[in-house]
Amino acid sequence: TGEDVALSRRVAATFLMMTMADFSDQLFDWQDRLFNNANGRLEFRGNTWTSLWPGTGKPGLWTTSISRMGVLYSLIVREEEIYIAHRAHTTGKEGDDSATRDEDIALVIPPVFDGCTKVLDADDQKAARDLYWEAVCSDEEATDRCKVEELLRQSVAKNPFVGEPRLVLAQMCLNAEMYEEAQEQAEEGLKLLLEWGSSWDKRMPWEGWVSWGRAMLTKAKEKDWPHTSFGILSLGLVK
Repeated sequence: TGEDVALSRRVAATFLMMTMADFSDQLFDWQDRLFNNANGRLEFRGNTWTSLWPGTGKPGLWTTSISRMGVLYSLIVREEEIYIAHRAHTTGKEGDDSATRDEDIALVIPPVFDGCTKVLDADDQKAARDLYWEAVCSDEEATDRCKVEELLRQSVAKNPFVGEPRLVLAQMCLNAEMYEEAQEQAEEGLKLLLEWGSSWDKRMPWEGWVSWGRAMLTKAKEKDWPHTSFGILSLGLVK
């Protein structure tokens, strides 16, 4: 109807958090094509409705947008805490407006983006995605390991908030028998994946990435990585 709808801060914050979760779970490069999101700002300005699903499967450019949402969410949480503390100090009690302010809704800050304190630059987001894509789609991992490894390191440096580039880098380290760094990268990659609860590279489901990361972490700790194709294929076997 076009009428304004008044919402409490907590309800607005909940919608914001649900949008963050929805974007992280659903978006990949097909939506970038639909809305011409070449600049990575996710402004929904385009209308390429003929874009063919599922696209290339490349990770989407959504992390900058929800990093901004996360900072806004954490600001609302902080303002709510200040308001309640001030009210208790001035009235000596919680006050009578708690019900109308939906204070029964808990606001929990998720761990992503360092507890929703960091904003990822849109250009860094895109550069990190493209570096990662070049690395994982390259045919040079066997002939030019150093090049692929450097692409992954640059990707991680540009966007340290997603786990998949670290897991691919962990495998590169395992291939080179660099077990200590492989363990570090696998641990950090798994931590990030578990914080998100969804995958950034959606060519594989979140559960698949977690399982692969755990398998690599186990082998890194054991300092034992297969050097045959059947050995790699058998990593999921239960001993």
